[in-house]
Amino acid sequence: MEPSGHRAHPHAPETTVDVALAREHDRAIVTVTDDGPGIPENLRSTLFERFARGDSSRYRGTGSAGLGLAIARAVVAAHHGEIDVDSRPGFTSFRVSLPLT
Repeated sequence: MEPSGHRAHPHAPETTVDVALAREHDRAIVTVTDDGPGIPENLRSTLFERFARGDSSRYRGTGSAGLGLAIARAVVAAHHGEIDVDSRPGFTSFRVSLPLT
């Protein structure tokens, strides 16, 4: 699932991305999972911070500005939800949990 004109993985075009929606008790659960290279362990603790990036450069020509996951965390928190990540080589899963009421 990919919005028109937007690549889910600009650095790993062969990566498969799956999006799922489920209900667990009184919560909606959205998971986005891929089979890409994974997120290095040393980056996971800062992943949701502003300007966190996989490379040390802040130059936009090399990729993103590092704001997307910080914005996602803020939006999810504003709706009393939670967001987390599980990652290892060949697998990354982001899970968003939001209250239904």
